[in-house]
Amino acid sequence: MSETQRRRPTMRDVAAHVGVSFKTVSRVVNGEGGVSDDLVARIEQAVVTLGYRPDDRARRLRQGGSRTGTIGFVLVDVSNPFFSSTLRGIEEIARKRDYLVLAGSTDGVREREDQLIEAFVGRRVDGLIVVSSGPGVGLLRAELDRGTPVVFLDLDPTDFAVDLVRSDHFGGAILATEHLIARGHRDIAFLSDDPTVFSAGQRLAGFRHTMDRAGLTVEDRRIVHGRHSAEDWQPIIREFLAEPNPPTAMFTAQNFITMGATRALHELDLHTKIALIGFDDIDLADVVRPGVSVVPQHPLELGRQAAEILFARIEGSTAAPLQEILHSAVIERGSGELLPWR
Repeated sequence: MSETQRRRPTMRDVAAHVGVSFKTVSRVVNGEGGVSDDLVARIEQAVVTLGYRPDDRARRLRQGGSRTGTIGFVLVDVSNPFFSSTLRGIEEIARKRDYLVLAGSTDGVREREDQLIEAFVGRRVDGLIVVSSGPGVGLLRAELDRGTPVVFLDLDPTDFAVDLVRSDHFGGAILATEHLIARGHRDIAFLSDDPTVFSAGQRLAGFRHTMDRAGLTVEDRRIVHGRHSAEDWQPIIREFLAEPNPPTAMFTAQNFITMGATRALHELDLHTKIALIGFDDIDLADVVRPGVSVVPQHPLELGRQAAEILFARIEGSTAAPLQEILHSAVIERGSGELLPWR
């Protein structure tokens, strides 16, 4: 195998292969004209033979000044259907502008978030969409000060104004809790992600607010927190429900928790006894019996809106920071409509 075959071919390799100057190849590759048809054909054949691919980022920098045609998306976990759907929404908008989306998962670790941001900025992305791991956004604030367009998704940094797209976590939790109370439930368990995460904290606050407004006491043992996979949540919930007097209803405030709860309830044959409502929809929620009632988020639309705002900034918008909050309604499928068993 030749040296050229072992590495990515360059325009200089094409020029050497055809026996012409670098400038001549550059004119053909960039469509500048001034080259005979016969030579154009020979150069184009050499491009195919060698497998040369133009450096699109370099082309954009030459033509557009400073844009690279890439944006970065910093998310928590791409294996979570919520984030993969959000990424899909971002890609839909980016593709229309011939942009590439670079994405990376932080797993909720701040150090990893900072590493990804630095890596994307180092690759000169034209903007960032970030699901931050916590309230400390020093590195992102520094990028904003440098002029890098940044849109926050899901986190609301209250110490300064930024472009933000998120679900109505507080209001959605109120809807879910009211739904259970309206069906006569008084002993309701709340299972959630780490409450230091913005969305989880908002959902817990909405749950407590609604229970307090209804004059209902929330015992500490009825609130369970943690960052776990759906598989991890299943035994946790199974053990939680094994007590002599389990709650009559559960509000699972994250999709992985709802998955674990659905499996645990079916394993224990409690799926027609204990009411369940989740925050965020899950796959096959309408297939199991009873179907799983949820307050859905709209990740595809969240991604689209975040991308639209980001591209407006990239294209020069100087409007005041936008705060887009998407609201939802309860989807009744059966599990959240079960009446108290005691």
